[in-house]
Amino acid sequence: MKSLLKADFKRIMKDKLLLVVGILAVVFAAVTPLLYAAMFSGIGMEDDPMVSALISGKAQFFSSFSIGNNLGLIAPVLLAIALCKDFSFGTVRNKVIAGKSRSEIFLSLFVTCAVVLTAVMLLHAFLTLGISLLFFEYQPTAFTLGDFWYFLTSLAFEILVILWVAALLSCLCVCMKNVGLVIVMYIAISFVLVMAGSIIQVVLMILKETGSNEKLENVLYFIDRINIGNAAAYIGMGMSYTLEDVLYHTIAPVAGILGFVGLGLWRFNKKDLK
Repeated sequence: MKSLLKADFKRIMKDKLLLVVGILAVVFAAVTPLLYAAMFSGIGMEDDPMVSALISGKAQFFSSFSIGNNLGLIAPVLLAIALCKDFSFGTVRNKVIAGKSRSEIFLSLFVTCAVVLTAVMLLHAFLTLGISLLFFEYQPTAFTLGDFWYFLTSLAFEILVILWVAALLSCLCVCMKNVGLVIVMYIAISFVLVMAGSIIQVVLMILKETGSNEKLENVLYFIDRINIGNAAAYIGMGMSYTLEDVLYHTIAPVAGILGFVGLGLWRFNKKDLK
């Protein structure tokens, strides 16, 4: 397993696509804060409470993890291309011939994907925070010790979402026939989850205003909270977490990670390598 991890990390680090991902991480980290600064600072709207919460460093930091926009969508696609080269170039078959078990090969693929994707997203998020703090406050209220623990807890939840994405990518890589299908499937899944989250939130707003169907509202709320595609709407957007929040932010992604890893292991052990 150690030798597999070493080989996989070495291959990914030498891939030029990783450099492209790194460049995009820096570009996207600068674009959003600069865009907000140009839009709001010049007309004095940054003093409005709602606007200041939207453009604060805190909001920009945690929204940068969203799987539906900017680097959150592009990085997994580029990483999938790099990961699938093992299958298209016959490297995986050579590993099996060399005596490596298929389970070890898949787990090495998942760990490599998880570490690289986490590193890239953290780089992007902290760069976004650093640049945004040049123009805006971290949050409208004073930063306290409680805010620091809330930041760390939220960051842990975001990493769980990244691991969920890595598990999904790894599973798709071993289930699909080529990298094109992997990309299409990942984008489709992301799009459906993000769109579902947006639609459900609009419906929930209407139901809350009318108070017409409390049972339907509870069902939609539950679906919305376990929807990983809408995690960015809840993580890091408040001041503290309840026990219910913690359960939603941990059980759903962990179940997804275990499910995708399990499916990937099962499918890869039955796959015919050519």
